[in-house]
Amino acid sequence: MEDLMYSILLIGIGSFNIYYSSKFIRDSKYARKYVETMPKAWLIRKIFGVNKAIKMTRKFFAPLGLVMGVIIILMGLILLIITI
Repeated sequence: MEDLMYSILLIGIGSFNIYYSSKFIRDSKYARKYVETMPKAWLIRKIFGVNKAIKMTRKFFAPLGLVMGVIIILMGLILLIITI
């Protein structure tokens, strides 16, 4: 039963990650707002500036987030298949 809950949790987290990473790539207003306001982006914003931070994040970090989301979903599906 615990493994089933963990697999559902992993699939949910992976889906959440894919949704927001793809939203970041598609919507430039959302990307700008995120980089300007979120504390996680503070260091990269301070070092490179807002425009370059947005370009770097959309080019490198958001696709990395998509890949990580897919990996997390696959882990959840594998755990689900093993438990059933």
